[in-house]
Amino acid sequence: MKAIALIGRNINVVDKYFRIYLRNRMNPYGLNAAEATVLLNMYEKSGDASEDTLNGTTQEALIAGLHYDKGVMTRTMRSLEEKGYVTRSVNPNDSRSYIFALTGKGNSFKKTLVTILREWADILFTGVDESSVEVLEKALNTMSKNAVAFCGSDSASKENTKTEEIYL
Repeated sequence: MKAIALIGRNINVVDKYFRIYLRNRMNPYGLNAAEATVLLNMYEKSGDASEDTLNGTTQEALIAGLHYDKGVMTRTMRSLEEKGYVTRSVNPNDSRSYIFALTGKGNSFKKTLVTILREWADILFTGVDESSVEVLEKALNTMSKNAVAFCGSDSASKENTKTEEIYL
Protein backbone atom coordinates (compact mmCIF):
# COMPACT_ATOMS: atom_id res chain seq x y z
CA MET A 1 0.00 0.00 0.00
CA LYS A 2 2.94 2.35 0.62
CA ALA A 3 4.00 2.02 -3.04
CA ILE A 4 0.53 3.11 -4.19
CA ALA A 5 0.67 6.17 -1.92
CA LEU A 6 4.09 7.06 -3.28
CA ILE A 7 2.86 6.72 -6.86
CA GLY A 8 -0.02 9.09 -6.14
CA ARG A 9 2.30 11.56 -4.44
CA ASN A 10 4.73 11.41 -7.36
CA ILE A 11 1.93 11.96 -9.89
CA ASN A 12 0.94 15.06 -7.92
CA VAL A 13 4.54 16.32 -7.86
CA VAL A 14 4.97 15.84 -11.61
CA ASP A 15 1.62 17.53 -12.27
CA LYS A 16 2.47 20.47 -10.01
CA TYR A 17 5.86 21.10 -11.60
CA PHE A 18 4.52 20.57 -15.13
CA ARG A 19 1.96 23.29 -14.48
CA ILE A 20 4.68 25.59 -13.14
CA TYR A 21 6.91 24.83 -16.14
CA LEU A 22 4.08 25.36 -18.62
CA ARG A 23 2.93 28.56 -16.92
CA ASN A 24 6.49 29.95 -17.03
CA ARG A 25 7.04 28.92 -20.65
CA MET A 26 3.64 30.23 -21.82
CA ASN A 27 3.92 33.57 -20.04
CA PRO A 28 6.05 35.24 -22.77
CA TYR A 29 3.31 34.37 -25.29
CA GLY A 30 0.52 35.73 -23.10
CA LEU A 31 -0.98 32.26 -22.66
CA ASN A 32 -1.75 30.16 -19.61
CA ALA A 33 -1.50 26.39 -19.14
CA ALA A 34 -5.19 25.79 -19.86
CA GLU A 35 -4.97 27.72 -23.12
CA ALA A 36 -1.87 25.78 -24.16
CA THR A 37 -3.61 22.51 -23.36
CA VAL A 38 -6.64 23.48 -25.45
CA LEU A 39 -4.43 24.50 -28.37
CA LEU A 40 -2.60 21.16 -28.19
CA ASN A 41 -5.93 19.33 -28.22
CA MET A 42 -7.04 21.38 -31.22
CA TYR A 43 -3.80 20.54 -33.05
CA GLU A 44 -4.49 16.85 -32.44
CA LYS A 45 -8.09 17.16 -33.62
CA SER A 46 -7.11 19.08 -36.77
CA GLY A 47 -5.34 15.94 -38.01
CA ASP A 48 -8.22 13.61 -37.09
CA ALA A 49 -10.27 12.82 -40.20
CA SER A 50 -13.02 11.31 -38.03
CA GLU A 51 -13.73 14.68 -36.41
CA ASP A 52 -17.25 15.88 -37.22
CA THR A 53 -16.08 19.38 -38.04
CA LEU A 54 -12.98 19.19 -40.19
CA ASN A 55 -12.52 22.97 -40.12
CA GLY A 56 -12.64 23.22 -36.33
CA THR A 57 -14.04 21.62 -33.25
CA THR A 58 -16.93 22.20 -30.90
CA GLN A 59 -16.57 23.31 -27.33
CA GLU A 60 -18.32 20.09 -26.29
CA ALA A 61 -15.67 17.97 -28.06
CA LEU A 62 -12.93 19.91 -26.31
CA ILE A 63 -14.64 19.47 -22.94
CA ALA A 64 -14.94 15.74 -23.53
CA GLY A 65 -11.34 15.38 -24.65
CA LEU A 66 -9.82 17.43 -21.85
CA HIS A 67 -12.30 16.69 -19.04
CA TYR A 68 -12.70 20.41 -18.31
CA ASP A 69 -15.92 21.84 -16.96
CA LYS A 70 -18.02 24.05 -19.22
CA GLY A 71 -17.29 27.29 -17.36
CA VAL A 72 -13.52 26.85 -17.56
CA MET A 73 -13.74 25.95 -21.24
CA THR A 74 -15.96 28.95 -22.02
CA ARG A 75 -13.48 31.34 -20.37
CA THR A 76 -10.51 29.65 -22.04
CA MET A 77 -12.04 29.76 -25.50
CA ARG A 78 -13.10 33.40 -25.06
CA SER A 79 -9.53 34.28 -24.06
CA LEU A 80 -7.99 32.37 -27.00
CA GLU A 81 -10.41 34.14 -29.34
CA GLU A 82 -9.54 37.57 -27.89
CA LYS A 83 -5.82 36.79 -28.26
CA GLY A 84 -6.29 35.80 -31.90
CA TYR A 85 -5.48 32.08 -31.64
CA VAL A 86 -8.96 30.81 -32.56
CA THR A 87 -12.11 31.97 -34.30
CA ARG A 88 -15.66 31.16 -33.28
CA SER A 89 -18.57 30.55 -35.62
CA VAL A 90 -22.07 29.19 -35.16
CA ASN A 91 -22.24 25.44 -35.63
CA PRO A 92 -24.33 24.82 -38.79
CA ASN A 93 -25.50 21.50 -37.29
CA ASP A 94 -26.59 23.04 -33.97
CA SER A 95 -27.18 26.78 -33.75
CA ARG A 96 -26.90 26.59 -29.93
CA SER A 97 -23.19 25.70 -30.13
CA TYR A 98 -20.06 27.07 -31.73
CA ILE A 99 -17.23 25.71 -33.82
CA PHE A 100 -13.77 26.92 -32.91
CA ALA A 101 -11.05 26.91 -35.54
CA LEU A 102 -7.37 27.74 -35.30
CA THR A 103 -6.28 31.01 -36.88
CA GLY A 104 -2.98 31.54 -38.68
CA LYS A 105 -1.54 32.70 -35.36
CA GLY A 106 -2.91 29.61 -33.63
CA ASN A 107 -1.51 27.28 -36.29
CA SER A 108 1.89 28.97 -36.32
CA PHE A 109 2.20 28.51 -32.53
CA LYS A 110 2.08 24.70 -32.88
CA LYS A 111 5.82 24.30 -33.50
CA THR A 112 6.65 26.44 -30.47
CA LEU A 113 4.27 24.55 -28.20
CA VAL A 114 5.47 21.13 -29.36
CA THR A 115 9.09 22.21 -28.80
CA ILE A 116 8.26 23.36 -25.27
CA LEU A 117 6.50 20.07 -24.51
CA ARG A 118 9.39 18.04 -25.95
CA GLU A 119 11.79 19.95 -23.71
CA TRP A 120 9.64 19.03 -20.70
CA ALA A 121 9.55 15.39 -21.79
CA ASP A 122 13.34 15.40 -22.12
CA ILE A 123 13.66 16.82 -18.60
CA LEU A 124 11.12 14.38 -17.19
CA PHE A 125 12.48 11.22 -18.80
CA THR A 126 16.18 11.85 -18.21
CA GLY A 127 17.59 8.56 -16.91
CA VAL A 128 14.45 6.56 -17.70
CA ASP A 129 14.93 3.71 -20.18
CA GLU A 130 12.51 3.06 -23.08
CA SER A 131 11.02 -0.11 -21.58
CA SER A 132 10.15 1.76 -18.37
CA VAL A 133 8.51 4.52 -20.41
CA GLU A 134 6.38 1.92 -22.21
CA VAL A 135 5.31 0.30 -18.91
CA LEU A 136 4.53 3.72 -17.46
CA GLU A 137 2.49 4.72 -20.51
CA LYS A 138 0.38 1.56 -20.31
CA ALA A 139 -0.12 1.89 -16.56
CA LEU A 140 -1.10 5.58 -16.74
CA ASN A 141 -3.46 4.89 -19.64
CA THR A 142 -5.22 2.21 -17.58
CA MET A 143 -5.25 4.42 -14.48
CA SER A 144 -6.75 7.32 -16.47
CA LYS A 145 -9.50 5.11 -17.86
CA ASN A 146 -10.21 3.75 -14.37
CA ALA A 147 -10.41 7.26 -12.90
CA VAL A 148 -12.81 8.44 -15.61
CA ALA A 149 -14.94 5.30 -15.26
CA PHE A 150 -15.15 5.68 -11.48
CA CYS A 151 -15.40 9.45 -11.05
CA GLY A 152 -16.61 10.63 -14.44
CA SER A 153 -20.21 11.21 -13.45
CA ASP A 154 -20.56 14.33 -15.61
CA SER A 155 -21.63 13.84 -19.20
CA ALA A 156 -18.39 15.18 -20.68
CA SER A 157 -16.33 12.50 -18.96
CA LYS A 158 -18.70 9.72 -19.97
CA GLU A 159 -18.71 10.81 -23.62
CA ASN A 160 -14.99 10.26 -24.06
CA THR A 161 -13.22 7.64 -21.98
CA LYS A 162 -10.48 7.30 -24.60
CA THR A 163 -7.20 8.77 -23.42
CA GLU A 164 -5.85 11.25 -25.95
CA GLU A 165 -2.42 10.30 -27.25
CA ILE A 166 0.16 13.04 -27.43
CA TYR A 167 3.29 12.16 -29.33
CA LEU A 168 6.20 14.26 -28.23
